[in-house]
This record gives sequence, structure tokens and C-alpha cells, in this order.
Amino acid sequence: MKPTTRSHIKYRGEECLNCATPLDVEDKYCHQCGQLNSKKPLALKDFFGEFFSNMFSYDSRIWRTIKHLLFKPGYVSKHFIAGKRFSYANPFRFFLSVCIVFFLMIQAQELVQLFTDDQIEKAVANVRNDNADIEIENGLLSVKVSDKDKVTEKELQEIEEASYAGKFIAKKIREEYAEEIKQQEDSILNTKATDSITNLKGEKKAAVIESFTQSEMDSLSSFLRFFEQMDYYQTFYTTHKISDPETALVKMKHNNTRYNQALYEKMTFIDKIGNDPSILIDIMLPKLPVFLFLFTPVLTLFLWLLYARREFTYMEHLVFAFHVFTFIFLSMILLFLIKWITFGYINLTQLFFWFIGPFYLYKSMRNFYGQRRFKTITKFLLVSFIFVVGLLLGVSLLLLIGIALY
Repeated sequence: MKPTTRSHIKYRGEECLNCATPLDVEDKYCHQCGQLNSKKPLALKDFFGEFFSNMFSYDSRIWRTIKHLLFKPGYVSKHFIAGKRFSYANPFRFFLSVCIVFFLMIQAQELVQLFTDDQIEKAVANVRNDNADIEIENGLLSVKVSDKDKVTEKELQEIEEASYAGKFIAKKIREEYAEEIKQQEDSILNTKATDSITNLKGEKKAAVIESFTQSEMDSLSSFLRFFEQMDYYQTFYTTHKISDPETALVKMKHNNTRYNQALYEKMTFIDKIGNDPSILIDIMLPKLPVFLFLFTPVLTLFLWLLYARREFTYMEHLVFAFHVFTFIFLSMILLFLIKWITFGYINLTQLFFWFIGPFYLYKSMRNFYGQRRFKTITKFLLVSFIFVVGLLLGVSLLLLIGIALY
């Protein structure tokens, strides 16, 4: 590594400025506390120079740890517990640092998605406007649409070919058209079903669907009221598609309390999940680092029992587990970058979780514990089973918490 200005011999002193340990002029660092032996005042140039020099140096422990974690399964764990700890980043702090970067990328993605969705909504509104010829100029799209109630398929193809953003706008318009057709079909089916129910049961069924007053709710026990209210709110939202809880409560003539608003929001959110299960991923991903951090000691205990005959301590198993989970988040960060660079066209998440991740875990166990292939495969299957069970339980709990706090 190229020496920094502050490390030059002319700036070295005879005493450590941090712990006052006597030093020789040849001592670049204090042998007691490790601080750089330099009397030069810290300048802005030196501060940033040292930061980027240490961060982006090819031989820095950060890059060495990342490189070996990604391409040498089990290698970092094996060498770290063998005593080469100065060559690699601390497994616990590095795991937390990678999780923080992963979390920040998720937040950045959500902000970009909100901005992109907002721009697409505005463009779609302009395209579907009934006024005279419209020219969309938003820096991403420039297309003229004829004066029609409905954009033709030919015009949608022109929008698609105009720019990359045009693909999203055309897709959004097609989805809206499909939703309109579906709503019309559902309306016709609901009308026929309602007529049939009215003919068979009179007005009783309609009264149950259309009215569930506040006084009727208050007359029920707390337990029964909760489920009856949820069922009614779900039916009301499915029928009227009113997202705003205050407007819905006014229409239902229910008390506009925080409890009723929160319950109605939960039911609308659950209905959205039913239509778009990918929402669950948005709930789960930000909480995944916390779950894995809490689940790691449990998985480590299982590894300790599984390899009870081997001379590995609990902490050495813990180092191995943290390195495996760090690899998962490093890979997710790389997958995010690939997805962003390709504008979403290349998404390798499923490939990673179905093939790359399991293969990496197997190779890590084989290289770290040094057992034969058959034993490693057997224990790999057991560890995978425990991990999947723990993941399902943890994700279910996280989803319940996420929906409750939504």
C-alpha cells in the first residue's frame, strides 16, 4: 500500500500521542494501541486520502474478505479461526455493515420506485386524456396520441418503441384496460348473482351485505365483534373499492374512530396482498437482516450438535454461520445492482435462492468442516431443513408484525 503523508518518517515522534508509550523513530505504529505514529496535524487532504486509500486498496481486508467470501466458500471462516484474523474483517461487524448497506439499498429502491410510479401515473393520465392531440414531454417520452376515448393498440406499440419509459407506460395502460374489463365482467356477474339471491331469499341477504350498523356491532361480544367487523369491512371494500377509511366509515355510518380506521386499513391491505402477493416481499426484505441476526445463534447451536464429534467450539460455528449469511446479503446487493443496471430485465433472485445459495452452503460446509462428500450432503440436507423451517416461522412472524404495523 502506498504510504500516506502522515506516515512519513519526518513526522514520527518518540512517544505515542494516544497512550504515551515510548516509541522509536522506526516505529510506524504504536505497538501498544496500534495508532499511527505521527505528529503531523490532521488535514482535510490527509483525512480523505487515508480513508480512500484504506477503503479502495486492493490489499485491504474489506475487499479481501468480500472477494474470498464470494468466490471461496468456507475459506474465510477456516483461515479466520486458524488465527489469520488481521487479514479479514471482523465477521460480526462485517455482517452488520453489509446488512446496513442492504437496508439502505432497499430504502433507495423504494424511493426510486415511488418517483418512477408517480411519473408513470402522470404520463398515463396524459395519454388517456380525451383532449386534442397530446404530446408527452417528460424527458423520457415524446409521443402524440390521437383524440380518442381509448388508446389503440397501434398507438401503444408506438409508445413502447419511443423510449424505455414507454414500455412501462404502455404496460400500465394495458393493465388498466384489463382491470376495467374485469370490473365490468364482475359487475355483470354480481348483478346476476344478486338477482338470483333476491329471488331465492328476498331482501334478507341484501340487508346483511349492505348494512351492519355501529349499534349492531356494539351489541356483540368483543371477540365476535372483531371477526364480524373484519368480514364486513372486507366485503364492503370488495364491493365499493373505497380505499380512504374515513370516507368508507362515513358511507357505512360507523364511528370514525382510530380503531375502526386501522381495522379498515388492515382489511384493504390484506385485499391488496391477495391481488398482488409481491407486496409480501416488500414487507419481508427490510426485516430479513434482523431475523437472520436473531436466528444465527439457533442455527449455530444446531451446527454445534451436528458436529459434536469434531473439535469446533460454539464460537467457531458462529463465525461460519455469520460468514454464510454475509454471503447471502453480499449476493443480494450484487443482484440489486444487476437489476438496477438492466432496468429490471435481469432478475437472478430465484436462480440464487434455488441453485447458487444451496450450492454455496454445501461447498462451505465441505471446505470448512473437511468431511467426505456423503457426510457433507447428509448434514447439508439437515441444515437446509432446519434453515427452511426457521425461515418459514420467522417470515410468518415478520409478515404478521409487518401487516399489524402497516
